[in-house]
Amino acid sequence: MKKNQVNTILVKQAKRRAKIRYFILAIILVSLLAFGSFYTYFTHDQFYYVTYSEKSNIDYNVYLKENDFYDDSYLGPNKDYIASLIEYIKADFNYNLKLDEKDVEYKYSYRIEAEVNVKNKGSKNTIFNKKETLVEQTERESQVSSVDVTETLMIDYNYYNELIKKFIELYDLEDIDSVLTINMYVNAIGSCETFDENKTKESVMSLSIPLTTKTMAIDISDDLIDTDNNVMQCKAPYSNMGLYLITGIVLSIGSIVLVVLTIRFEIKTRSAENIYERELKKILNNYSSYIQTINNEFSFKNYTMMKVDSFTDMLEIRDTIRQPILMKENEEKTGAYFIIPSNTKILYIYRLKVSDIKKEMSKVNNNVKVID
Repeated sequence: MKKNQVNTILVKQAKRRAKIRYFILAIILVSLLAFGSFYTYFTHDQFYYVTYSEKSNIDYNVYLKENDFYDDSYLGPNKDYIASLIEYIKADFNYNLKLDEKDVEYKYSYRIEAEVNVKNKGSKNTIFNKKETLVEQTERESQVSSVDVTETLMIDYNYYNELIKKFIELYDLEDIDSVLTINMYVNAIGSCETFDENKTKESVMSLSIPLTTKTMAIDISDDLIDTDNNVMQCKAPYSNMGLYLITGIVLSIGSIVLVVLTIRFEIKTRSAENIYERELKKILNNYSSYIQTINNEFSFKNYTMMKVDSFTDMLEIRDTIRQPILMKENEEKTGAYFIIPSNTKILYIYRLKVSDIKKEMSKVNNNVKVID
């Protein structure tokens, strides 16, 4: 083979390898972009949790009937009160919700109920219970990081007190505890949740007022937790998340198309030189320890040459006659010879040549044409 022909082949092989590398780089790049799109969609389009803290405060004043002893019209909190002097009770319920993050979509609701509970002293079992709604449930949506809910109530103490007095007198009950409890329920949830499904999350602030006693004191309580709670945020803070999913699908399809095109290009442009190079590299990588490369020309005189069809057969012959496998490649890199000289002057030879590969490829192509 002439030198210029060899150079042409080498240039074609270099261009082919370069194109295949570009295909592979494109596949890697498109695959990474597809992975990034899917990762963004699935990690940012899911529920996540935002911590919040909550505080409550209940302030009240007990307004008095006209009397000869108290100069003021009302008494402040944390006192004992004479039940017969009470006109009504003014109570201010305040609830504060503060989120640790900004621009979070969430919902909150609140309502206020009055509950009268009658039971025997020392018993946990209820004799009579009555509930009524003072403030209907209010539902709101918000994106601000802090919310204050304030409701002011005028509690008709005498209405509830007289109701229970009649109940006790009618049924001649003794040793009875009766309490009027004003409960404010607040529920904060994520933007996709429903309040009915999350009643267990409700925070409760309570004002407890004893009934049917000559004197009484008012108690304040709540079930708010000092530690942070969780509110589920459904809508991701990233807009147009569907575009990431569509982009990921399109890029995945593009990656598959590139793989198919790469395989087709590799097969279509595969030459005898490529096959020769690949086969030689495979032999040397797998069996280099059995092969000795020779630089000088081997003299075939006085030898009877035996052609071997596969390199595997060469390995079996080597194991049988315990002779080394010698290899010689021509300068044009278009042919390699593997030989095993024996003591009986038989020379076993396996030949790997570009010209032979071309002939085989030509036969295959001719067969395909005939079939077509």
